[in-house]
Amino acid sequence: MTSHQGQIPGEPHDSSLVAGFMAGTLSQCCRAGQRSDGNNHRNVTDPSGAVVPNARITVINEATNAVRDADSNGDGDFTVALLPPGRYRVTAESAGFRKSIFSEVTVDVDQTVRVDFSLLIGAATEEVHVKDTPPAIQTDTSTLGQVVSNRLVQELPLNQRNFLSFALLVPGSQLPAEGSQNSTQGGALSVNGAREQSNNFLLDGVDNNDPYINQYVALPSVDAIQEFKVQSSDYSAEYGRASGAQVNVVLKSGTNAFHGTAFEYFRNRSLDAKNYFDFPDCSATSTPGECGGIPALQRNQFGGTLGGPLRRDKTFFFLSYEGLRLRQAETREATVPSQTQWAEAMGLAQQTLGCPLNPSCTAGTNVFNLYPQANVGSNTFLAAPVIRRTDNLYSAKLDHHFTATDTVSAHYSLTDQNVFSPFDPVNAFTPAGLRQLYAESWPERRHRVDARVPLQAAQ
Repeated sequence: MTSHQGQIPGEPHDSSLVAGFMAGTLSQCCRAGQRSDGNNHRNVTDPSGAVVPNARITVINEATNAVRDADSNGDGDFTVALLPPGRYRVTAESAGFRKSIFSEVTVDVDQTVRVDFSLLIGAATEEVHVKDTPPAIQTDTSTLGQVVSNRLVQELPLNQRNFLSFALLVPGSQLPAEGSQNSTQGGALSVNGAREQSNNFLLDGVDNNDPYINQYVALPSVDAIQEFKVQSSDYSAEYGRASGAQVNVVLKSGTNAFHGTAFEYFRNRSLDAKNYFDFPDCSATSTPGECGGIPALQRNQFGGTLGGPLRRDKTFFFLSYEGLRLRQAETREATVPSQTQWAEAMGLAQQTLGCPLNPSCTAGTNVFNLYPQANVGSNTFLAAPVIRRTDNLYSAKLDHHFTATDTVSAHYSLTDQNVFSPFDPVNAFTPAGLRQLYAESWPERRHRVDARVPLQAAQ
């Protein structure tokens, strides 16, 4: 009997476990993608070389006690697909052999894991426990990529708490060009020379791309991420959307134990020094408008998570929230015409066109009014308007295990953002518009909803 796993298209974040027997050896392989079967087949034999069919394979999630099982077929092959990332206990048993148990088998997002263990001849009541799992070697796929594990996500220092910064740990990835469009909108990444807008973002296997600038739509809190993988080359055809990297993020799920976190990070100008281009400190001889203190800065980032069981071994939940309150002055300078240059230009326009009485001069006059007057020297305008930003990141995930073959998983993510940024290259303001719209902002809400129903069908 052969056990196959059904998989819904567009679910590349799960893994599967494929194994075969040969000469009393069980080979187990955790794989992902659209395929439900392994492409590596072995034979089940006893010490005399005869085939041993119908070996019972049981896979248990150590955090939730969720059970998946399969039977090897006549050729010793079996598949257990759609395994969420986590640690598993795998057992293999067959009549005339001791039960063999592998503990702490780690399955990462979209990863192929292969370990081998021998089935020893003996009574079925005897057990062989193996805890040292060899390092995973990718022998069933040519895909190049790297998993950023939960330990790295949780323990490495991270300025501004954007998970995309961790993607720079992947070989072939590099920082975007300074001042590029995506880098000013929350982060960007260039992999193997591809454009920063050529990446594909997935959240729990679901499309998470903003069609406007091809960036992520819902930004999960770092504390809500189990792990993520960046595939940089030779990924399978299921990732057919983009030519750059495939960034596959997996959210945390609840377990049989309650866990929670709470955090707050803050920065303010009391702890900072001036920027080189900021106005100098005021003195008795300073000209009004050409001096000032340390520009405004107040940054508070806070939130928390909570996860656990609603029904032990069956239903689990995980909730997360992260907020950002930012008030930050950004100093910029620009070259503008001096008063002498403007006077000469206006005099020439009056002599040749009869401005400002000539109606055709109206457009030029309007452009002239958009330019601010120099406040540093004769040709430099210096400004430090305050960026105002309010972010609220929500995420909720629910998992329910009906049976060993039927599971439902759903998540909801919301990014609620309200931003006022005078120097935003996507939604830029003119200086005159800045004066008019200074009290306004650009609200934005981005939702991501997903429901997955992995099913197993026996053949």
